[in-house]
Amino acid sequence: MIQKLAYVHYPHGPKSSRLATMPFSLNTVVALGKAGWLVDLYLWEKPSPEYGRLLPENVKVHHLIDSPLTRANFLAKAWLEFSFRQKKDYACVFALGQIGSYIGGLIAESSQCPFVYLNDEFPSHWADPTWGLLEQQAVAQANLIIVPDAQRAAPLYQELGLPLTQPYAILPNISMVDSLDSSINWHDRLQLPSDAKPFLYAGTVSSEMQVDQLIASVPQWVEPAVLIVNGRSERDTNAFRQQYPDRLDRNRVIWNHQPLAIELLNSLVAYCEGNFALYQNTGSNIEYVGFSSGKLMRSLACGCPVIATRLSSLAFVEEYQLGVLIHDASDIPAAVNKLTVNREEYRRRCLDFCKNHASFEHHWQIFCHKFKAITNIDLAR
Repeated sequence: MIQKLAYVHYPHGPKSSRLATMPFSLNTVVALGKAGWLVDLYLWEKPSPEYGRLLPENVKVHHLIDSPLTRANFLAKAWLEFSFRQKKDYACVFALGQIGSYIGGLIAESSQCPFVYLNDEFPSHWADPTWGLLEQQAVAQANLIIVPDAQRAAPLYQELGLPLTQPYAILPNISMVDSLDSSINWHDRLQLPSDAKPFLYAGTVSSEMQVDQLIASVPQWVEPAVLIVNGRSERDTNAFRQQYPDRLDRNRVIWNHQPLAIELLNSLVAYCEGNFALYQNTGSNIEYVGFSSGKLMRSLACGCPVIATRLSSLAFVEEYQLGVLIHDASDIPAAVNKLTVNREEYRRRCLDFCKNHASFEHHWQIFCHKFKAITNIDLAR
């Protein structure tokens, strides 16, 4: 039996959706490698030493660069077909992303092997007619589709024009936090006031992510609560900070400009009193975010309660008492005040929820069972 798999990680925005920051995709690659498969990982990123720590040795990374040639719609299809049509001899192909789905379909056709498609973004989110059509054509041939949350399956299938009978499985977008570095004193490292109770915003720093409204709410927070802003990009974080100087209080809004390695980010999340997961509901992709919210699921995995936007797909936050859901920024001060009480109870409930309801290992076993029933290939071995 062929022992080699292909894995294509090509999200719509590869620079902002790196594999290391997407547990939905990273966990799958790691699980395949740990099961003993030889994995050719096609990755549209510059080389990074962190993958030496994150990936098993039998995962071979092929770094590819996103260039104007491969991004121009009128050239990309032909270029990618030329580059990947000849790749074969795989037992199975996994692919993530609109462009990734097209590449995965090419490799699966050449290898005459099963094809698994991972989707974390609805086609309507990108509104790209060229790649949207190619995605539809590619995933129609998929043996199994993976989504981060069951709530996303029906609306996704409707957008892709797929029958509801096409099999799908669930793999939550949850960080695998094996251990946390509790030795770091983040008060000292970030020069926080000694009595500060830190709350964290980590992610893209922009008005679209409601960061300006979040910062504007800080003066109404109960003292000594403070806000830490940890941006993905030093350049974007600095640009935002300069744009809103009148809303910044150095004693209550603390900026960490340098993006953190995954281990450090997990440590910081676990250290904080609460973590923000704010969204503008722009359509189905956000309305059904659920377990695909990386910042929310990372927070729970680190035992940190969340303050999140009130969306139907996030109702579990209130149901299991994992934090507070808010209508808008005016609700933030009261939510902050609520989370400063009974921090250890929130931590226990967050960790229990991840173990009993959002476990990647549990859902991975279910996926492998479904896949074997369809293809007769045992991915778990």
